[in-house]
Amino acid sequence: MKSDTLPWPEKHRPKSIKELVGNTHQLAGLSDWLSSWTRGLPKLRAAMLIGPPGVGKTTAVHALANDMGFEIVEFNASDSRNKSQIETLVGRSAVQQTLDGSLRIILLDEVDGLSGTSDRGGAGAIAKIIQTTSHPIIMTANDPESSRLKSLLKICRVFNFATISQEDMLRILKRIVKKQEIDFSDADLQEILYNSGGDLRAAISDLELMAKGGIKDTLAFRDVHRGVIDTLARLFMARDMETARKVLSESDMDYDTLLLWIEENIHLHLTTPQELEHGLETLSQADLYLGRIWKQSNWRLLAYFYDLLALGIPSSRTETPYAKTNYTQSKWPLLIWQSNMSERKQAEIRSRLARATGVSKARVARTYQDIIQQIVDRKPSQESVFTEWLGLKKGSFVRRGSHHSHR
Repeated sequence: MKSDTLPWPEKHRPKSIKELVGNTHQLAGLSDWLSSWTRGLPKLRAAMLIGPPGVGKTTAVHALANDMGFEIVEFNASDSRNKSQIETLVGRSAVQQTLDGSLRIILLDEVDGLSGTSDRGGAGAIAKIIQTTSHPIIMTANDPESSRLKSLLKICRVFNFATISQEDMLRILKRIVKKQEIDFSDADLQEILYNSGGDLRAAISDLELMAKGGIKDTLAFRDVHRGVIDTLARLFMARDMETARKVLSESDMDYDTLLLWIEENIHLHLTTPQELEHGLETLSQADLYLGRIWKQSNWRLLAYFYDLLALGIPSSRTETPYAKTNYTQSKWPLLIWQSNMSERKQAEIRSRLARATGVSKARVARTYQDIIQQIVDRKPSQESVFTEWLGLKKGSFVRRGSHHSHR
């Protein structure tokens, strides 16, 4: 596979620990723990890397494996999450020897994705494998408060990864700009860093998007969690319609995304049955208006959509006290940004991207797929580059319209 065709976060992924920035103490500790395996089985046979997205957890494992000459086998908890799959796939890798007798790192990415009834027994299966593995097991997680991590944390070396500093992130972006031979000012790079929310992977993806899409003025089309969280927090804290209407008008979230985030988190602020019933009725009415807007292209109805939310959300709260809370993303990601491309096409693109980049379909969906779609939206001539690379038919990346242009 030609490196020129790889998404930039993969193309410029550090190959050695010497190329990594930030989290120096954690990297040193992880390196020492892996080295101890060459001297025999350590007391703790698994490590847990915890930290927000884009701080280098997975990259660190790959870089250390490359430096130490270890084989690496990667699994994603959201792709192989139930007990049977974990026991079969992960368990086999944990006990089988490599061809040359060297150590194998078993990387379980996003283990905090083990949630819900379909994953029942997954964490327990991992714990059993850890007790008998003859190879180091490394897990990554974003959410340190995940209930599924509690049993695993007791039998792991834990390394907490922090957000990479702006200075270190800027150094990485400048290094990529130089390698790609593109012209970006410090102001451009600072804007990318500001919108990344401390996620280096997102910053590199934004850099690629701006470079290939010819976009120099704004990154508003990128949905960064910080902006979403800010909108939700301000909306749920609003005490009157006027304040809530101002919050909604200042948000860059598209309408489907806004509804899905509110629906996913409304129970955190409206906790009594009466409050929740009133709030969900508001969402239902707003959703009906949104459906009419899409069906009839009647954008005059958008004012009613916003007014319903601006009036309904603040007035629904009658008993629950105001409090800061942690929000979670909707479990319906396809409905967030997909209206004119079928699920079958999306699944095919995810599958091909996962094979081409060597990462999980979950990470592809979260990072690369939407970035490539946005590049095609902004610069249609780039579609042939991606379809040829992935072996897809022309038209697989259907251009999407901008919701914001109708505001």
